[in-house]
Amino acid sequence: MGYFTPSSTRIREILTKEKRIAEITHSDGSITILKVRILASGEYGLPTTRDLDYYRAFLKLLEETISRDGVFPEPIRLPTKTLIHYAGKQVSQKEVREVKNWIRRLHHTGIVGHVYNAQRGAYDELSGEPLFAKYRLRGQRLENNRMAETNYVWLASWFIKNYWHHYLRPIDFAFHKRLRKPIAKSLYPLLETGWYASNGQPYAKSYRDLCQEFLLTVHRAPSLIKQQLDPAHEELYREHFLAQWVYRKSTDKSDYIITYWPGEKFFQDQQARLERRERAAQLAKKAETASRPALAATTEGTLPSRYLLAEILEVCGDRQNQAAYFRLIQHYPEDLIRMALFETQQADREGRIKKSKGAYFTDTLKRLAHP
Repeated sequence: MGYFTPSSTRIREILTKEKRIAEITHSDGSITILKVRILASGEYGLPTTRDLDYYRAFLKLLEETISRDGVFPEPIRLPTKTLIHYAGKQVSQKEVREVKNWIRRLHHTGIVGHVYNAQRGAYDELSGEPLFAKYRLRGQRLENNRMAETNYVWLASWFIKNYWHHYLRPIDFAFHKRLRKPIAKSLYPLLETGWYASNGQPYAKSYRDLCQEFLLTVHRAPSLIKQQLDPAHEELYREHFLAQWVYRKSTDKSDYIITYWPGEKFFQDQQARLERRERAAQLAKKAETASRPALAATTEGTLPSRYLLAEILEVCGDRQNQAAYFRLIQHYPEDLIRMALFETQQADREGRIKKSKGAYFTDTLKRLAHP
């Protein structure tokens, strides 16, 4: 949604950022443009790529907590030194203050407009909700009247739903930490998403659109445009994420179009994802010959199977096919089912589903199991 903006002195006085996120064509031919606005507080300003460093660290900490405890924590403990370490920074009084301000900033920054709800497979309209619905810093009093021994945050419900439904594109956290240019940090997810959607083909972006999304100063002279963007391009090139970039004038000569070619690292990352799918398929083949506890067709199944069925129904939406989904749960391993669910959600977001989400999910599951 363009929540984080490349750090610069220019954005200090900018408190509102708007981005077009989707275009919906209705049956009568009319078009609805969905937008989202990021509203900053005057005291803390808009979230920047420096905040993105701590956000990535937060996601790593959240994933570790869920893997260890098996449940989604409420609230989430955010030890200051752990966040600083995960963000690739050195512990200092300055960074301790940065962590506190990062928590405050993500609480005081409102989101107005449309945000994708992976649970429903549609867009919800928010009216100013922040990412951190509530927080307590170390030393502040909790609701049970105890003093907080560390930082705590309560996440917005829309984030929790999307997290549980895997609406977060995985990133190379170590790679992100190596990047030093703010524009490079913002280009990384933008280009990765563009190349993924185009199946590794070159991705083109209007210079003016890029400036609007990143809140950059718009230049007219090619030399100034290159001076502005090429340090980030060169950093991504050195990391083998970007292979080539070319500037050309738009057809009406009022703008420049930048075309980006993916580098070796992008294809390596895609290959790694493909190998994970293949490993899951191998697990599925083994599962065909292994004995598995049968789910009684006339019962609701075990507690884990009911949770998994609920997720399938939330994604596919066709409750009349519960019995068929029970048979899939009985036949295929959970990891493979979740992978097929993720693929179905991605295809739905990209408008690639021609029939129903249930049919797409079932076909995808079988394709992953029998590549």
